[in-house]
Amino acid sequence: MLTDRLELRRPLETDRARFVELFCDHDFMVFSDGVHSTESANARFDEMLRNAADLSFAKQPLTELSTGKIVGYAGVAWFDFEGRRRLELGYRLVPEARGRGYATEAGRAVLALAAESFRGELLAMIDPTNRPSSNVARKLGFTFWKQAEVDGYRVDLYRRVFS
Repeated sequence: MLTDRLELRRPLETDRARFVELFCDHDFMVFSDGVHSTESANARFDEMLRNAADLSFAKQPLTELSTGKIVGYAGVAWFDFEGRRRLELGYRLVPEARGRGYATEAGRAVLALAAESFRGELLAMIDPTNRPSSNVARKLGFTFWKQAEVDGYRVDLYRRVFS
């Protein structure tokens, strides 16, 4: 899928090295529970591949059209919260791609894919100190639900329902 400035597509095995690099980078992972080891970064990429095999709107590489470089990802992944399996919309960008509207642009594209086949609730987990990300969630139609701990990390939860 193409937007004005980005290509979104399912992750491929050939993307592994780039994502392992990103998942191990502090600046990329700044608003998360921390950087990954090489082993856990590979496991996280394996999860991206598995989710993409099942969901058309799973987390996908974001390639900047002007440079041809993967600058992050956007899409959904499964997680467990309050005894239920839920879908979480996430987006993450390299520092030099932040503040340019890419997260909103990619989020809109992912949500358009979701609207084609998904009915139910999507959540967005956002670090309480990451105000730009909260603004993106609101632009994408999410509303603040509550603050909670997810896997030992305190987040603001936003939600949006597709009916």
